[in-house]
Amino acid sequence: MDDLRVGALARAIRHRLGLTQRQLAVRAHVSQSLVSLFERGHLADLSLRSIRQIGNALEIQLPFAPRWRGGDGIRLIDAHHAELLDRVVGVLRDVAWEVVVEYTFNHYGERGSVDIVAWHEASRTLLLIEVKSRLLDSQEMNATLDRKRRIVPELLARERGWRPAQVGVVVAVAGLTANRSVVQRHADTFAATYPERARAIRSWIRRPVGDLRGLWFLSDTNPVGTNHVALGRKRIRPRHSRSERPVERS
Repeated sequence: MDDLRVGALARAIRHRLGLTQRQLAVRAHVSQSLVSLFERGHLADLSLRSIRQIGNALEIQLPFAPRWRGGDGIRLIDAHHAELLDRVVGVLRDVAWEVVVEYTFNHYGERGSVDIVAWHEASRTLLLIEVKSRLLDSQEMNATLDRKRRIVPELLARERGWRPAQVGVVVAVAGLTANRSVVQRHADTFAATYPERARAIRSWIRRPVGDLRGLWFLSDTNPVGTNHVALGRKRIRPRHSRSERPVERS
């Protein structure tokens, strides 16, 4: 983002709208001095919140697009997501669930996708799983999942003949400190929306009974459902058979 060009565009739009800097400041709920800095291209001196407020007041889109090593950052995030996805799919297939990865839909203009859709024939259970490497906007995530819970079972019933007697909705999240902190800050909301946790979810997957909504933290270092065993460094001497032991010299 070219800060000087952004500032020049803001000034031009303000003039087109017939606003003074003071009037724009009132509209953006910031001080006039911040508007002046913005228009002179000194974005580094403003908070991200102030930049967005001024941009919104002028209807300027300022997308935040972080990059790392020419795009490697996106591939890094995608690889982490794919790893979490593979681990959850492995757990489901081990206990005889039929799995569809990246199920996409378009239902009367409502488009979307579900990371994992799984079907348990014996119990007629449908499971929708969203996999998240990072928890960013929990409110939007909840609204999106509610929409998918409403639409997807009906579509799968028509497309695959999966007519569920019970439905599970699970958010599988990387067990990062940042993600756990988000859940702790909104503990009441998560407890009400996703009351079950890892142990109950694993038990339900093995023997699904009734509807389920849960939040599943996935360890970053271990396969899903295993215990973490810390191994310290230990020097191990090679063992020799009796015939291979070195001959002692007198």
